[in-house]
Amino acid sequence: MLSASWLLDHTSTAHAILSADGTILFANPALSSLSGRPAASLLGLHFQELLSRGSRMFYETQLASILLLRGAIEGVSLDVLSPDGRLCPVFLSAVVAPDPDAKYTVITLYEATQRKHYEDEILRSRRELEQLAEVVRRSSDAIFRLSPDGTIQSWNKGAELIFDRSSQQALGLPLDAIFTEEHQHDLAAAVAKIKRGQEAALEMRALRHDGKTVEVDVVLTPHMEAPGTLVAFSAIVRDSTSGKRTQKALLQNEKLASVGRLASSIAHEINNPLEAVTNLLYILDQMVADPEAKPYVAMAQEELARVSQIVTHTLRFHKQSTNRTSLDLSALTESVFGLYRARLNNQSIRAINDSRRVSPLYCFEGELRQIFINLVANAFDAMRTGGQLTIRNRDITLQSSGQRGVRITVADTGTGMDEEARTHLFEPFFSTKGIGGTGLGLWITQDLVRKNGGAIRIRTSTRPPHRGTIVTLTFPHTAPTTEP
Repeated sequence: MLSASWLLDHTSTAHAILSADGTILFANPALSSLSGRPAASLLGLHFQELLSRGSRMFYETQLASILLLRGAIEGVSLDVLSPDGRLCPVFLSAVVAPDPDAKYTVITLYEATQRKHYEDEILRSRRELEQLAEVVRRSSDAIFRLSPDGTIQSWNKGAELIFDRSSQQALGLPLDAIFTEEHQHDLAAAVAKIKRGQEAALEMRALRHDGKTVEVDVVLTPHMEAPGTLVAFSAIVRDSTSGKRTQKALLQNEKLASVGRLASSIAHEINNPLEAVTNLLYILDQMVADPEAKPYVAMAQEELARVSQIVTHTLRFHKQSTNRTSLDLSALTESVFGLYRARLNNQSIRAINDSRRVSPLYCFEGELRQIFINLVANAFDAMRTGGQLTIRNRDITLQSSGQRGVRITVADTGTGMDEEARTHLFEPFFSTKGIGGTGLGLWITQDLVRKNGGAIRIRTSTRPPHRGTIVTLTFPHTAPTTEP
């Protein structure tokens, strides 16, 4: 007959005997394998030293006292920590064996890794099912299940709202009872597809309980079991009334939106020369010393502000340049700086015109001036606390065509733009200036640059010490063969 010693040595279940203070007095080979420690090293250790931090705290603060109080415990979940950091989930059973001289505790550990995985998977699946059921229950779309013969078996909150029927009123009804008669033929054809295991999508009119109808999109999905047996099918019904109304409104308003964009761009174009006049009046105000003339300058500034406000709300015709001319970029740069000089100085912005004998550019002068004003205005707005604005003009050879051209660089040390702004730079009506910006400056600038045969590229950063924005424009010296 097998001895108890042989059984303890060859069983896959870990066993140990502990003294009253938890010192391991005996451990079988299975405990050595479970803990990842040599059998000899286990003797003399406290049992709680084999446990993870959380399990050790639980054992010392609660489990040990419960064991002494009750004399036995069974099926307590703990984690054994091996020297290499591996956690092994176990179930602990223990009994206090009375002894005339001292109390000993006999413990048994069952490895629970697979069971733990199984329980975790069950909990995960249950949680996912509960979440899915909650999504279905709270969905604004109607989602319901039907038997193979088309009888409604479940009814969610969205279905109650769309069809104006409670679940008590809907359960047991046939599918064709909740749609208007005009779609019964289409519905029958869709159900036939469902029975063949195919999905069906329909545009229909749902019949509400109060007799009213509502336009809906319907998707029917079969649920099949081997060997190709239809056990149920589901319906997802979405109210499309507002969507179709919105689509019609969008189509009707598309022309109005185009007119609105045109009006805004024209207003923006007119505002720029008005701003130049405003700057000139500001300079004039600084130069006028006659106290009697001062009020007239102030009045002119006020009236000009009123004109600017009216322009932003009024449609005006804008006459584009019709002839290209030879333009001195250095003089143009100095002219634009002159318009902004007082404001730049007042805001502690250092303006640098870095043009080294650049060749004249054959272009629409008014449009190039507009481009410069737009870019300088953006740089000015980005440097509210001061900084440096540099416009650099250089002769280059265009890599794309090999012909001679010019590169214009407008660089500022302002706040820069984040990633979100960079992705929308040239979109109309996108602005980083809040209500103070129209969002049309760069959109118009890009269009004018292309009209003059050029290209525009923008680099920007919000991270110091390289914070700021660099706009690079390239133009060919030779005019395009065709006028845009």
